[in-house]
Amino acid sequence: MNYDIAIIGAGPGGYVAAIKASGLGAKVALIEQDEVGGVCLNRGCIPTKAMIASAHAYENAIAAEEFGIKLSKDSISIDYAAVQSRKDKIITTLRGGIEKLLKGRKIEVIKGSAKFTGPNQIDVGGAKIDARNIIIATGSTWIELPNLQTNGKFVVTSDEALSWSEVPKRLLIVGGGVIGCELACMMNAFGSQVTIVEAMPSILPPVEKEISKQLARTMKSKGISILTDTTVEKINSDGECVKATLSSGEELDFDKVLVAIGRRPDFSSLDLSNAEIEIDERGFIKVDEHFQTNVKGVYAIGDAIGTMMLAHVASAEGIAAVEHILGKSKGNIDYNSIPSPVFTTPEIASVGKTSSQLEKQGIEFETGRFPYIATGKALCDGDKTGQIIVLGGKGDGRLLGVHIFGREATNLIGEAALAIRNGLSAKDLEETIHAHPTLSEALAESAADVYGAAIHKIGRQK
Repeated sequence: MNYDIAIIGAGPGGYVAAIKASGLGAKVALIEQDEVGGVCLNRGCIPTKAMIASAHAYENAIAAEEFGIKLSKDSISIDYAAVQSRKDKIITTLRGGIEKLLKGRKIEVIKGSAKFTGPNQIDVGGAKIDARNIIIATGSTWIELPNLQTNGKFVVTSDEALSWSEVPKRLLIVGGGVIGCELACMMNAFGSQVTIVEAMPSILPPVEKEISKQLARTMKSKGISILTDTTVEKINSDGECVKATLSSGEELDFDKVLVAIGRRPDFSSLDLSNAEIEIDERGFIKVDEHFQTNVKGVYAIGDAIGTMMLAHVASAEGIAAVEHILGKSKGNIDYNSIPSPVFTTPEIASVGKTSSQLEKQGIEFETGRFPYIATGKALCDGDKTGQIIVLGGKGDGRLLGVHIFGREATNLIGEAALAIRNGLSAKDLEETIHAHPTLSEALAESAADVYGAAIHKIGRQK
């Protein structure tokens, strides 16, 4: 059977691209060797956030007395099997929804592993797929280190950790990036004694440095141990626990070790060399501004090209690639206005540049800050920890970056992303009237603080 577009991988990049292409009238084949939804739905974004929601519910129950609700603390407990069951039901529901969308769009889903047999030829289980255009959307897999080989039992990735039948008493997390910090906060809330080992000088290195420090302080106040400038030299298991030897010489015992040092593109089974598709020095597929590889008619998106390894970025790139293929291109993606969420406790969300990036680029800027504790809604909600940082260009106040640490940060960042995408200034954000009482008021106040004009903050008024 002939197709206009064959898409390899049914994750958030691939299935969204398939639906978009079908909506534009293309005949589409979607090839997937596992389940639709990819890592994000089945082993990443969704299961993690489902379990984090359970952790938050547990923490809120413990804190209920602060809100005038009397509960016996002895009666509050975690049914971890029920936490897992709830997570699994959410995955099943969402996966079923995607399958219905694909069926409704008459997209043919082909189960199997695809590989290239030539520049524009792919094979799935011995069957030749004829397509005028091909999109590679195969996602990513975990990076492993020679001295930290996972075994699925004592030394694991988040794939296994999200399906544990019980909470480990002592957990070592190797890697203080997004996934490591999210799971550290979650498992700590469930009662695990968590230690993070991070090779860099700070956790979450790409995040605004001031916010990274605030998160580290908050995590430590909850009993999470954070060892920066430290690596794990070796691990040994006696069948009962895992002994980790650190670069400091210290030896520590843990029940489980979770390795979360990052992800790499997953296209080893594609036989890209048969198609003569070029790979860059980082190991990602090379593409142009329209996501086309060096082979005409072959495109790549998402984690396979390593722009920003986020599900919503893969979806956007999939749509852009399809529009280019079908002559409906609306322009290039503005990566500077794409928000990055981190579902720690409290949450972190960022869009635009960090202060470190601006300093390296020699761009002058002013910084506005506003704390959650000065926001009425935050106090009502019992969330005093957090602040919003707005970076505005010196002179014109053009929004260069917005960084949020606190409750609902991942939702609040949407307004900032829209503002940066449209070239608005901190004054535009300040003069937009925000509802009271809401957390979004803090965004307007931090924007006003760029000019020293925040109403509810002691300081100069301009």
